[in-house]
Amino acid sequence: MMISKDIMEQVTQSYKVMLAYHQQVGSLFKVLDNRFASEHNAKKFLPISLNKLFSVCDDEYMFLDNYTLLNRKEPYDSGLPFWLGRFYVNADYLVDDTPIDDYPAKQVQYIAFVWVWVGCDDPNVVDAEEPECWIAIIEPKPTHPETRIYDVAEMIWKWIRIETTAEEESDGWIVGRFSPNDFGSELNGFWHVKRFPLKDISSIYHIYKLIINPLTEKLAQLEGGKSIR
Repeated sequence: MMISKDIMEQVTQSYKVMLAYHQQVGSLFKVLDNRFASEHNAKKFLPISLNKLFSVCDDEYMFLDNYTLLNRKEPYDSGLPFWLGRFYVNADYLVDDTPIDDYPAKQVQYIAFVWVWVGCDDPNVVDAEEPECWIAIIEPKPTHPETRIYDVAEMIWKWIRIETTAEEESDGWIVGRFSPNDFGSELNGFWHVKRFPLKDISSIYHIYKLIINPLTEKLAQLEGGKSIR
């Protein structure tokens, strides 16, 4: 049978739920951008690729009122990505008017990220029981230090493999390493990742407790002399 009656009776409402989910995710990242930029944190973070989110689609998920997906320059509205994420850098690294995306990797030692995952449909990660939020601090160490930081972020997005390259876990942080490959990754460094249910982020208090404070404190710790590896 090509069409299932049971599925057809649920698909419209399911789509509406997923659309609402993505709208809430978009709102979360807008709040994060504002809070990370505050001078009151241990570290001030600014986003790579302003007004966009990285996604599992061919290009970024745009911050537009209708949350249009872009495939390079051509808009389309088929599909809702199951991963969405944002990369951030310490504002202390930014010493001139160069756009953040164009900074050379040698000037940005660590990169932070916040990703959200619907919890299934990723061949590299075992399904979770519910949507998750992943946060990380990465020391990417690309082979070519002049590589644009945006291109480094793309490599991280594509090539972090938590379940095959993790080496240890400490204080809730999973630690692993990158290995260069023939498919586009030039990363040689390490990463610290923490993951938790997305539903735990239900207030500004939880945004600070679960995302902002852990990331800014971890970065301050690493920059204070405790190297990732």
